[in-house]
Amino acid sequence: MLQGREHGDMNAAVWRRVTAAAIDFVIVPSVAMIVMLITGALENAEAWTDGFPWLRVVLLGVVGYLMVNGVLLWRCGQTLGKRLAKIKIVDHESGQVPALWKLIVLRAPFFPLMHATLIGFWYLLALDLLMGLRGDRRCIHDWVSGTKVVAVAGDKN
Repeated sequence: MLQGREHGDMNAAVWRRVTAAAIDFVIVPSVAMIVMLITGALENAEAWTDGFPWLRVVLLGVVGYLMVNGVLLWRCGQTLGKRLAKIKIVDHESGQVPALWKLIVLRAPFFPLMHATLIGFWYLLALDLLMGLRGDRRCIHDWVSGTKVVAVAGDKN
């Protein structure tokens, strides 16, 4: 374990992960909302005729997520929030930036859990986060995607 710490491979502090998630929680939906306004995807009454347009909202969320985080995830294993918090996502085994497909297909679907708390599904996020309080600080989404979040090299906290 000490050997990994000498190379900057220390698991990210919980407060840094929460800070990064809070930043992403605000920025990604804001970008998605701008995309929504520019494209007019939800501006007219027809968008609401069959109830809430879940598919459009999800697709706009994906577009917003990729617009904000796509390049950073691909090149650095970071979202904007993680970059500002000086942490990054790495493969649990190799310590390298995971494949983009793994980050998008396996890890990103957990991001809406934060927003699901606003409509009563708080326990889903709580379960995911409680796992992150263990010694290895890996949440459920880290286990599913085979990743971990570490402090950026050269950062001691």
